[in-house]
Amino acid sequence: MDVILQEMLAIVRSVFTTDSISLIIMLFVVVIAGMALGQMGRIVQVTVGALAMYGLLRLAYSVTQGVEPMSLPMNAWNGLKGMTVGDLVVWFLAFAIVISIVHLIRNAVAARGH
Repeated sequence: MDVILQEMLAIVRSVFTTDSISLIIMLFVVVIAGMALGQMGRIVQVTVGALAMYGLLRLAYSVTQGVEPMSLPMNAWNGLKGMTVGDLVVWFLAFAIVISIVHLIRNAVAARGH
């Protein structure tokens, strides 16, 4: 069990210790998703959408950095195929947790204003 937790922690670290541009894009996406989340029952759909938006924004940023646009679909597909189920689960959970926190903060601020 300890080995599994250590592996999960390593994946979490890899999610949040990426380059600063990726972190800024990630923060932007989860804040917008958290603000747009109407009900907690929609967290799965909103998280999947946020992950897709993050991926698209990362691809757009790559184009601005000179990456050949025609190579992006194949590179993105190969990157996705190379991810393990553990990586995908941790990415999903990380986004879902942060989106939920933003949503809860937004609701608390809105409730305080009434």
